[in-house]
Amino acid sequence: MVTTKAREQVGSFQSILPAPAYRQSGDLVFTSTLYPVDAAGALVRSSSKSPYIGESEAAAQTRAVLEALKQVLAAAGTSLERVVKAEVYLASPEDFYEFKLAWKEYFPTEPPARTTPVVGQDHIVPGCLLSLNAVALAGDSSWQRETIRVDGVPDPMQAEWAPQAIKAGPFVFPTTSPATDYETGVPVGKLPVYPYYGSDAEMQARYIVETLAKVLEAAGSGLDQAVKAQFYETDLLNFHDVDGIWGQYMGGVPPTRSSMAMRSWLVPGALFAPALIFVAPDSAHQKKETREGIAFHPVDIRKVNYTPGIVVGDWLFTAGQTSTQDYVKGIVRTSPPGLPHYFSNIEAQTERVMELLVHQIEANGYSLADIAEAKIFLTDARRDYRTFARTWERLFDGVPLPPMSLIPSNQANGKGGVMSDEMIIEIDVTLKHAG
Repeated sequence: MVTTKAREQVGSFQSILPAPAYRQSGDLVFTSTLYPVDAAGALVRSSSKSPYIGESEAAAQTRAVLEALKQVLAAAGTSLERVVKAEVYLASPEDFYEFKLAWKEYFPTEPPARTTPVVGQDHIVPGCLLSLNAVALAGDSSWQRETIRVDGVPDPMQAEWAPQAIKAGPFVFPTTSPATDYETGVPVGKLPVYPYYGSDAEMQARYIVETLAKVLEAAGSGLDQAVKAQFYETDLLNFHDVDGIWGQYMGGVPPTRSSMAMRSWLVPGALFAPALIFVAPDSAHQKKETREGIAFHPVDIRKVNYTPGIVVGDWLFTAGQTSTQDYVKGIVRTSPPGLPHYFSNIEAQTERVMELLVHQIEANGYSLADIAEAKIFLTDARRDYRTFARTWERLFDGVPLPPMSLIPSNQANGKGGVMSDEMIIEIDVTLKHAG
């Protein structure tokens, strides 16, 4: 029987988000975003007498987040050793090395796969240098956790202290790597003497997917077995070039997808990297497209390469949803434009997103109570979070809230990180039947 567990507070986990600290959905445990705050909710600071000696702020906050993660996982009946994937959102790339040293203390061997983009000073806790969420094998799961290593392809282990991928039961979680060889930086791109020949974004996307293909083969999967993706780009003007390469490589049923922006990556010049989940098919876990409950299909309407819904056994993966009102004309639902101070734009958009998601979820035989994880992308998290949280709780009235990852999303130039300037929120959910 599939079980779903949730607790509102565990240890130093603070109710910053309208979400439980964790939920067990089948063989996996999903955590909400954790922030480096103490039991009183205050931001953790280094105890050093000077910012230039002793423990750095980045290291102190990393340890605080990982201690919170350790407590949350213990309450869920599992442990750090069973983490398969973590997402860490840094305020600054300069803090990564200090982060990595602390990370290695908690994951000295066989670390989890990881996604590590940079979001700038957009966290909802002022002074916060990082946030973290994770997926772990449940303590009672019989699935095996396997580190995937492939010779002859870029290996992030020494640079990032993360493996090429982790396989957990039927799912494969690659580390999110930009187009780097982890030796020289970004090894592909246009020649300076020919600035009008080619596209850096296309070249980087091709490099990433061709590397991934070799790792996936070793895990018993393949590019055509992708079920979930988040596109993270530093400039959304590169989206068209990246999506063209994506369509060439990702098979007849590309994965569900959110297309978001991040301020930067850890590798200078990196323009794009996808966070992905793949299935290694077995008799109980086969990738199947579902078009039930969708308002439109992106390949049919826009010729962009993602799938709105994919079923794998008891799991339902949906694409990220925005507040689009008319998909052909690109009209977005907002609060009344001529009355900007009487109504809330984030409330109107959140309501529209959830209206679309609920229709899709229910058409596939699921409910809000089956959400294993919700990723919330906000283009102005500090401005909009308060009203979003109120709206979210109202929309889940009478239904257990799911774990939530809150992710600020903006481009390198500071412009919003959703695929339309009018859109200020995107919501991406993963579901499993609760029993």
